[in-house]
Amino acid sequence: MLEESLMLFRELGSQWGIANALEELAKLAGVKGQRERAVRLLGAAESLREAIGAPMYLPERSDYEQIVTELRSALGDEAFAVAWEEGRTMTLEQAIAYALEHPDT
Repeated sequence: MLEESLMLFRELGSQWGIANALEELAKLAGVKGQRERAVRLLGAAESLREAIGAPMYLPERSDYEQIVTELRSALGDEAFAVAWEEGRTMTLEQAIAYALEHPDT
């Protein structure tokens, strides 16, 4: 359903919706143990939010920060920073394509 949401937001041109879908897919990747993938998706979502001037709502921010902290702790600062930057430098279409990939778990 998250992938369908992402594709619908893309069709509608809703970049805010795309950012939200990327964040939710990042959470799912984290739960699946795909930590670097999760960080890349979060980096891409944050970059998109900055580009469109749509910061995260405060109630969502604490959960987001907890996830980021857990991922940074699990990966270590250096690996986290590399994956984060990889996500931030993705174009919108690259981020969507990456989010729709089905990596081996």
